[in-house]
Amino acid sequence: MVRRTTVILVLFALLTSACQSIALHPPRIPATSSSNVQMDEVLPMDSDIRKAVLDNGLTYYIRHNTEPANRAILQLVVNAGSLQEDDDQLGLAHFLEHMLFNGTERFPKQALVDFFESIGMSFGSDINAYTSFNETVYYLEFPTDDEEIIRTAFQVLEDWAGYATISDEEVDNERGIILEEERLALQNAFGRLNEQMLPFRLGDSHYTNRLPIGDMDIIRNVPAETLRQFYRDWYRPDLMAVILVGDVDVTAMEEKIIEHFSDLPTPETPRPRLTYNVPDHTETRYLIFTDPEFPFTSAEVNFKQPSTELVTVADYRDVLSGHLFSGMLNFRLQEIAREAESPFLGASVGWGPLVRGVNTFNVSTQIQDDVLSGLDAVLTEVERVRRHGFTESELARAKSEILKDYQLQFNDRDNIPSGALAHEYSRNFLENEAIPGIAYEYQLVSQLLPLITPTEVNRQADQYVGLKNRTVLVTGPERDADSLPNEEELTAVIDAVQVKQIDPYEDIEVADALMTAIPEAVEIISQQVDTTFNITDLTLANGVRVLLKPTDFREEEIMFFATSPGGSSLVSDEDFFEADVISNIVSESGIGDVSYAALQRMLADKWVWVGPFVGPLEEGFNGSSEQDSVETLFQLVYLYSTAPRADVNAFATLKDNITEYLRNRDLDPYSTFYDAITEARYGKSVRQSLPSLEDIHTLDLERGFAIYQERFADFSDFTFIFVGNFDVEQMTEWSQIYLGNLPSLNRTETWKDVAPDPPTGIVEVPVYHGQEDQSLTQLLFTGPADQTSENRLHLRMLEGILNILMREELREERGGVYASGASAGLLPNPDSLYEISFSFGSDPKRVEELVDVLFGLIEGLQTDGPRDDLLEKVQEQILRQREEELEQNYFWNMVLEAYATRADVNLADALDLERVKSRVEAVTAADIQATAIEFLPLDRYIIGTLYPEDFK
Repeated sequence: MVRRTTVILVLFALLTSACQSIALHPPRIPATSSSNVQMDEVLPMDSDIRKAVLDNGLTYYIRHNTEPANRAILQLVVNAGSLQEDDDQLGLAHFLEHMLFNGTERFPKQALVDFFESIGMSFGSDINAYTSFNETVYYLEFPTDDEEIIRTAFQVLEDWAGYATISDEEVDNERGIILEEERLALQNAFGRLNEQMLPFRLGDSHYTNRLPIGDMDIIRNVPAETLRQFYRDWYRPDLMAVILVGDVDVTAMEEKIIEHFSDLPTPETPRPRLTYNVPDHTETRYLIFTDPEFPFTSAEVNFKQPSTELVTVADYRDVLSGHLFSGMLNFRLQEIAREAESPFLGASVGWGPLVRGVNTFNVSTQIQDDVLSGLDAVLTEVERVRRHGFTESELARAKSEILKDYQLQFNDRDNIPSGALAHEYSRNFLENEAIPGIAYEYQLVSQLLPLITPTEVNRQADQYVGLKNRTVLVTGPERDADSLPNEEELTAVIDAVQVKQIDPYEDIEVADALMTAIPEAVEIISQQVDTTFNITDLTLANGVRVLLKPTDFREEEIMFFATSPGGSSLVSDEDFFEADVISNIVSESGIGDVSYAALQRMLADKWVWVGPFVGPLEEGFNGSSEQDSVETLFQLVYLYSTAPRADVNAFATLKDNITEYLRNRDLDPYSTFYDAITEARYGKSVRQSLPSLEDIHTLDLERGFAIYQERFADFSDFTFIFVGNFDVEQMTEWSQIYLGNLPSLNRTETWKDVAPDPPTGIVEVPVYHGQEDQSLTQLLFTGPADQTSENRLHLRMLEGILNILMREELREERGGVYASGASAGLLPNPDSLYEISFSFGSDPKRVEELVDVLFGLIEGLQTDGPRDDLLEKVQEQILRQREEELEQNYFWNMVLEAYATRADVNLADALDLERVKSRVEAVTAADIQATAIEFLPLDRYIIGTLYPEDFK
């Protein structure tokens, strides 16, 4: 559970290539008294983990876990990545990752993916892998309620580990897919930045020439035998771990691991696995990067340091001290960003791994106008801490917040996702990161936090000064290049901070409670209980309707949603932008007499949030909380409704952020493309378009706040839905107190239909923008549709079938795309429409070919219907997905919201698994064929493609 703050670097996205109850044994804990904690004590391994090493050197981890139920995660972790490549193998670690999905001894070609799709799993979400500099990791999520499926999952992992075929034919077929992945990931402004970032950050290091995506000339031409040699060299038991976490019998799974992996072949003379360092540098390095398509201006100061293993209690204490430091300083920076005349739009400090063995301490800021002022402001806050430290009240709040975080995770320890645990065990294998388990960690944190002194935390600031291993990066649009600072100016600002006069920070005092006067409970005028699904349905005296669904899926999760018809559809076009932004301003303004800054301090040790919104057709709230903060959640709803604030600083900050976003948005080819597609669908509608800079300049705060107050003036037509681990009687009482006293006018209103109708006929939208040889294509079908449960189900199944067909034809058969997708669904309001969309990225020269293939797939469904195996795969996917959804609070919240607001929703259709199964299995190929004919008319659609600006 130990977490490390991730440094948000553009570089990080390309360091990997992705294809994407109480514990059973009492936890071993340190001495019960905090004064007796031994700092040199080695952190233990969670006793619920079974870890061992086979005779051939393969390590395995097994852990029983029931989140989700009847599922397991199986990982193959290979401690070899792109760093192990020879000079003629650049990109082969990642290429090999692809190949393991394209043929093994027992699963030729696409048999592996076909099998998992047939049991309801999806390629990408349930079956995937990633390659980084140092490792390659494969993972499967599969059902555990069928012994045959379990057996096959182990066969797959065994074949990956030692029996891949890597045929010449499949290697050639896969080249195009990798080329498309590189096109998607690197052929853009961020890719161009990374070409300079690697040597800038990593220097003359082996890492610099080993980006996992590789050299595309090698990818195009490398012989299959070279890939096979890489596999023989590095896929061997001493560099592997098998990790199994899920709803399984641990002893039975251990027997299977021994059976399947004990006989893996091992080379007689294994190649040594070399490690590589990132060289130090004494001078500060500077990079001023501009690009015609780069959409924002930012500045970063980074300090590289060797990482230390998380092995002892002292290591853990140091991690906690770092979290306290970054949390408190980031809180200060966020406060500055909310000021009306803030020198930056946002800023943060943090630390995290750059590459294995190297951490980076990072100070970053996004800036609207003056880079030097913004950088000076954030570095001044770091220096303020270094000189004066944090206040006692800041440190007390930060400690309470961290302790609450651990407490919540301890309370919910039976519901930790299996995937999260598997990733922890992977880090243990690869980096020797301790895995003591949340029971031990919570106890340890409870003992360590009182021992951590202000001086200890303040010393963390020393990591953000000095010249050694320091890099300074400034990025911005090319058109702003003349206004960006040079090295000398940056150096002057950084140096000046060290000698400037800086006063200590002054914290503010806050009240102890949100509300001092609690209203009297109102009467319940109607109360019904659905005994089938255990849903309590209340109507309060003011007309508010409350649906309460208690669950035990998560120990510490209560979710809610509230809705009332109307939204921004009830304001004029002239007032639309005020209506669109006002809920954001209110959310950032505090409530009643409590400022936003004071509110954040009051809630620091609570896990609760409430967000008001004004949407196109409704206004309402959403939010969530832990058990101990549910009454606070009700109070926040009450105050956002009866005592909202619209702060001028929050208003100014929002305008600054939107202005900066809009100012550079036209530089991004994708944004230009999406704007064109939106205009093709909705025309020049104010309600669907982004505001202009003039619109933002003329925003009227007073008018916006009046709209908010009008929308939340009458709760007689509001429905509140609560789902989670709560006591219904207590929730009923709080509903009577806080929701029952919300204002009620008993007015009758609903939303207005102000949405433009879809266009008729065929609309083509070619867009020419961007430097790289890259295209993005979108195809949209939309029109009237009956809002029936049958149409909803048939469209969901059609979507699944189309996704499989696009993967089979556009990716695997043609090698023309890396990623593609289809989505389909009904849009009940305001016009009772449906929408089916397709998208894929590709080589611009292949767009016409791939579009023809896509229409061929559509016509094939309309003429012949889907193959039987496709129908069966999608049926199984829907049933497996619904099994998991029925154990998730958000799903119940979503279904109850639909039930409360739409007459066409039948709870049993969504929530009774046997009924869902019966309905899904009753769908025939002819039903899908008819759906394709009705909803994919070949004479009515919008198709758009983004091309490079000089494409002929």
